[in-house]
Amino acid sequence: MSAGYCKARDDFRAFLKTIDLDKYRELFKDKKYVEQDLPDDVVKEMLRSTYEHYWIKRKFLSFDDWFNDVWSKVINLEGFKNFLWYYFHMELGKDKEWDEWFKMGFKARLYRTWTAMLTQFDFSYTIACVLEEENLKVPISASPELNMKGVDIRLNYIKVYKGYIDFQVYKVSERKEARGKTRSSIISIPYPVISRAELIRKIRSPHTKKKEAYETMLRIFDKYYEELENGFIVFKKELAKEILGRVLSGISVEEFTVELGECLTGGACKL
Repeated sequence: MSAGYCKARDDFRAFLKTIDLDKYRELFKDKKYVEQDLPDDVVKEMLRSTYEHYWIKRKFLSFDDWFNDVWSKVINLEGFKNFLWYYFHMELGKDKEWDEWFKMGFKARLYRTWTAMLTQFDFSYTIACVLEEENLKVPISASPELNMKGVDIRLNYIKVYKGYIDFQVYKVSERKEARGKTRSSIISIPYPVISRAELIRKIRSPHTKKKEAYETMLRIFDKYYEELENGFIVFKKELAKEILGRVLSGISVEEFTVELGECLTGGACKL
């Protein structure tokens, strides 16, 4: 992948702003019926397509175009065919109505994965941009293979971390094991799912208890995150600078990220 990470981050942000989150939320709200674990070959194809378009080529496809690309590949995979028979006892092409029903459920499933992947790429572009702006010669790695191991981005040749340090973005409302087992050495980066407007509403509501917690959440949100006009939450450079400053000086990053998660969930915040 070529450099120019800050330009890529700007282009990626412009793309994120075009996503109609409300439209897809309404379209897929009652389509959660393909929730089984997907076969490895399907996951690998999905990751291959995602990294190819959004990280390597930086060709930011719309969700529908990306889904069509993935769908055209996975329908011919043996693992996908076995998945259909095992869980649904059906086969594509035999019943048009069933085909459309299944495809819509599968599409809803991949939409949630797609948006999660976009948050990971936003974090990666932000880290890479700060490294570029500050002329820090730290090689980075991001790939489907690393993602399968729970790693969203790797910083290489970090002496204090014996060679490299790995990061994974996770939603603060999720259990950390929701994405599967990961090495304890992977540093988890909290990603808030509550909107800024919702935080303000809770602060202003006369029925809200412990308003101080929501005020703290809003303060931390405004310091390290940003909500785009369409509701997509992205990472500020301030978070990347805080993380990189600790990494390069040997100060614990884990303590900071754990504390950050506490702050974003209404816990005792020391930041």
